[in-house]
Amino acid sequence: MKIQYVDDDAYARIWITGPFWQLRKAKKLFEAGKAAAPVNSLASYGLTFQLTLLGSRKHTLRAYKAVVTESVRSL
Repeated sequence: MKIQYVDDDAYARIWITGPFWQLRKAKKLFEAGKAAAPVNSLASYGLTFQLTLLGSRKHTLRAYKAVVTESVRSL
C-alpha cells in the first residue's frame, strides 16, 4: 500500500493506493483521516483501489498525520 501527500498551492490531497487485498487496512486509514479533519473524499475500486482525501493544506496535513499514525499503529 502506498500513501502519498501532494501539496498544491491552495489545496492538498492524500492518495492511498494499493491492491484489493489491502483494502480493509486502507479503509481503516481512510476513515481515520476523515475523522481527524473536515476533508472531502473520493474512492475508486477495482483490481487496485485509490482513496483520496482533498481539502485545504491545514486540514489535509492534519488528516495525513492521523493516517500515518494509524498506519504505524496497525502494523
